[in-house]
Amino acid sequence: MSDRFAIPKSISKTAIDSLHAKLSAVDAGWLSSNDNNDSSSSLDGYTQILEQIHDGIEGPHSKRRRQTPLVNAGYAARMAVMTFILEKWIDSVVSRHHNNEGINVVVLGCGLDALGLWSRNVIDDAFKDHHQHTGNQTPRLNVYEVDAWDNCVLKQHVLERSGILKACRTTNNWDGDGTKESSYCAMIKGTINQAAKKDDLSDYHLIAMDFRDICKDNLLLKKALDSTGFDPSQPTIILSELVLAYVGNESTNAILQSISRDLLCGNECSMFACLEPMLPTQVGQHHDSTNKKQLLSVKESYARDYANQFLGKLNRGTSSSSNADDDVFHPLGSNRETIIARFISCGFSMSNLDASSLGKAVAKVACTRRMRAKEPFDEHAALALNLNCYAVACAFGGSNNDGDVRCLLPWLDQSLNNSSSTIKIATIADSSQDKLVGDLYGRIYTLLYNKYPAIRKMVKSALKADFMADSTNDSSAIQNRFKARGGEFWIATDMESSEVVGCVGVRRRKTKECEDEDDKGGPSSPFSVVEYEVQRLADDDKHRGKGIGKRLLNAVYEYSLRQGILEKKKKKGVSVKLLAVTPEALVNANNLYNAFGFIKEESFEGGLTMNVYCKTTMI
Repeated sequence: MSDRFAIPKSISKTAIDSLHAKLSAVDAGWLSSNDNNDSSSSLDGYTQILEQIHDGIEGPHSKRRRQTPLVNAGYAARMAVMTFILEKWIDSVVSRHHNNEGINVVVLGCGLDALGLWSRNVIDDAFKDHHQHTGNQTPRLNVYEVDAWDNCVLKQHVLERSGILKACRTTNNWDGDGTKESSYCAMIKGTINQAAKKDDLSDYHLIAMDFRDICKDNLLLKKALDSTGFDPSQPTIILSELVLAYVGNESTNAILQSISRDLLCGNECSMFACLEPMLPTQVGQHHDSTNKKQLLSVKESYARDYANQFLGKLNRGTSSSSNADDDVFHPLGSNRETIIARFISCGFSMSNLDASSLGKAVAKVACTRRMRAKEPFDEHAALALNLNCYAVACAFGGSNNDGDVRCLLPWLDQSLNNSSSTIKIATIADSSQDKLVGDLYGRIYTLLYNKYPAIRKMVKSALKADFMADSTNDSSAIQNRFKARGGEFWIATDMESSEVVGCVGVRRRKTKECEDEDDKGGPSSPFSVVEYEVQRLADDDKHRGKGIGKRLLNAVYEYSLRQGILEKKKKKGVSVKLLAVTPEALVNANNLYNAFGFIKEESFEGGLTMNVYCKTTMI
């Protein structure tokens, strides 16, 4: 049976290597907890479980491996961010729920890590903080750890030997005959052992399955969890740390689709968080055909070298004739934009997801986790480059912002943290809303009309063209015009006053067919550049600071990416290019485009200075 579900030894070995590296970082003092900082002290339980797991493998008196200071720092950053996410999510859920509702923690590719097992400690600490004197009961914890057969066999051995679990029941019965793609095995059901607790308030499940088979049976993950009694209606967090990189692009997409469709299920209390490589997917990547000979920055050059070294290490001993699709290492994306595009293509919503570099995330949590080296360390530049080779992506099950956990993750996009729950973004619906858009333009541009007559002429000309579009049965003339031009139009409405406080439209410009040269001199690869133009972006000055402009641009960006994804189904490579032209006099609009990642390409005179911005994303 194990041969059928075996994974490359270079991958299974990473579970043990990661355990040794994390303990090395702890031993070097990178995650110290010797003062009275409660948040940091809570890590004691996590490191203690890591030590128990280590002793279960190597023996209690075995010598630990010591890593280099740079490796210690990198693993400390990973532990700091992942434990921070889990701790903050549990604290948020426990603080908002006053009954004995269950909490699910799902760890994909659990390896020999302690995150799932540590969850019991975190829930108890959060309950003491919020409900100690209320008479409420501590929530029941359900931990589901899923990994490949090889790693599950090793973890099963460790858990049985170390005493981490009690009331442990083991089984090696597979669903099906073990030859079908739908096979999985619920290997262990037990209770996390806590000497101070008399009540069994946690269920632990260890499930063996091959993640690579999910692309053949897109319900495989759901079936495996359902077989253990998993209830997605309960608050659920799904965690993944350097797992998706090893299962292949097609399987990663299938896993993301299953998480979005089957596990988050629109539950506003649920979230998915992953820490995965963010590197060039291959050395010969597509890029703009007008700039084929690019000069790489230090960051880009380091990322390419790091990707090649990582891939070379994992492919060591495999056939040299294997092609890129057979590689055992596939980054989540090459940058934030490509990761977000990938999530959107797998069913996630732009308004409920974000991705940041590990460097950005750890900079926000370093003080909380007190990441201070107790060993000599002078490789700060190398550490910064290394951390920027990893991404922390978070997706949420719902869009309720009231006390949402996203507010507790300080590195997330500020449009997620600051967006007002009273402002609704939706496509324009009827002619009555057309009039409200006209009123909006009248309010926000009145002061500019006298100073810049060209702006008055430009706005009146644009609105006249929009309102003259054909409309029937009180449909929106503006919407009809943008639809006819291959686009869409959105409005931001204040739900308390029913007033339109922002708007934006997008239209399709053209599609260019291009060819990209391989960096190694190989054959060129054809791809398409799909161009869209942002138009009519406006938001009311009275509502500044609520993230309206950013949310409107999010709607445009998600729409253009989804259209590009549809285009990609017909072709191998697609690049989505968003263009925007705005007067230089509109300072806030220019600042918004810059903050959203647009690059200023040129300026021209047309009665006043106009700036042209561009944002390109390779799908």
